[in-house]
Amino acid sequence: MRHALLFPFLLACSLGLAQDQPSKAEQKAVALLAKGKPYKALAICADHLDRGRVEPRFHLIRAEAYNSIGEPLKGEAAARLALAHDPRSVNALLQLGIAEQGLGRNDSAAVHLQRVMDLGPSPKAAYHMALTRQQQRDPAAALNILDGPLAMAAAPADRARAERMRGECQAQLGDTAAASASFEQALALDERDPVTWNSRGFHRYASFGDHARAVRDYDQAIKLNPNYGYAFNNRGWSLYKLGEVEKALKNIDLSLRKRPDNPYAYRNLGVIRLEQGQVKEGCQALRTALDMRYTALFDDEVERLVAERCPAQPPPPVQPPSNAPAPRSNAPDKPATPRTNAP
Repeated sequence: MRHALLFPFLLACSLGLAQDQPSKAEQKAVALLAKGKPYKALAICADHLDRGRVEPRFHLIRAEAYNSIGEPLKGEAAARLALAHDPRSVNALLQLGIAEQGLGRNDSAAVHLQRVMDLGPSPKAAYHMALTRQQQRDPAAALNILDGPLAMAAAPADRARAERMRGECQAQLGDTAAASASFEQALALDERDPVTWNSRGFHRYASFGDHARAVRDYDQAIKLNPNYGYAFNNRGWSLYKLGEVEKALKNIDLSLRKRPDNPYAYRNLGVIRLEQGQVKEGCQALRTALDMRYTALFDDEVERLVAERCPAQPPPPVQPPSNAPAPRSNAPDKPATPRTNAP
């Protein structure tokens, strides 16, 4: 009888151990993420999760992959699913904080990232905590974080991006000499990082009116990554400030094809259209930027522009009762639905 009870117990233990071992598919997805191939990792996750297989750790891989390609809304959803399966997962908590920071939910992001940092050293959590403080328009607080946990980062890529953010924060505080040195250090650690070239162009040069140098940095970023939508947008703005309006609009249009979710591109487009006297088009672009949470991610500039320069929108028409006939428009073959702000 004792042997009969012991066998199911040993079997359950062996099954538990087997479930704790990562599958070959999971190992492959993790390796792809480490090699900077998040889309291939997502394909493996889809193959397992979207077919109803119960493999919770793929939610965590999916969260990290979505965060790495700049889709924080999907990253947040996947991270919450991972936490639901394993509330003690530090990495799931980290990915949730990263996603919230990417969505501009800085207070929640700070809480979750701090919990990760309290549990042990985490250069990635420290980096995103610094990003959160920077996004909260507190570059001095971000610099304090960069001088703490991230100063001990061992990997060159971690040190490079820490130096990049240090340069951004120093530039935001007006210390151009220190910012230049930090960006040079970041490029010395990784000269093929397009993000650093784009960041230096924006923070060190464009923000101080040196748009010619900024364009040269954006050119280098785009050379290293021809699909870098943010760099196309920034180059478009600097070209506009240099008087090359048509080239500017082409760059911003191209940036929106590559990153249609970038509210800053709609901000740039809206400002240019307003300055050209195209009020309707400019206001439409600015309102799209607001719909994309520009204020939470950046500042209240677009809100103020819309209040000052854009005519108030009429309220939407009252919908008829469901049993009443729909009103006809001038185009009988099209539904009479109001347009949205989206272009």
